[in-house]
Amino acid sequence: MKNQTLRTSGDSSTIEVESDNSAQAEKLFENKIGGNADFSEWLTTVQAAKYLEISPASLRNMTSSGQVPYYKFGRRNRYRVDDLRNLLLSQKRGFYGN
Repeated sequence: MKNQTLRTSGDSSTIEVESDNSAQAEKLFENKIGGNADFSEWLTTVQAAKYLEISPASLRNMTSSGQVPYYKFGRRNRYRVDDLRNLLLSQKRGFYGN
């Protein structure tokens, strides 16, 4: 089996999978996450850590302790941008008055 990289349209996000056929890998990924997915809303651990501005190791710790929602694709974790955004918004601290 060869390593294939599926690229999303319009950005540099990648999803690495092992497959002989990228269409077959894309279909497998869509089935795993439930339907027609927009690949740009799914992030790898490194991409999600960069989005949250933390280290990948910190993200892995937060994931394993249940603080961050994630999805499995084979042995890899994937994170939804909406889940990460909601996580950030739920962590509001301090005074935010008019």
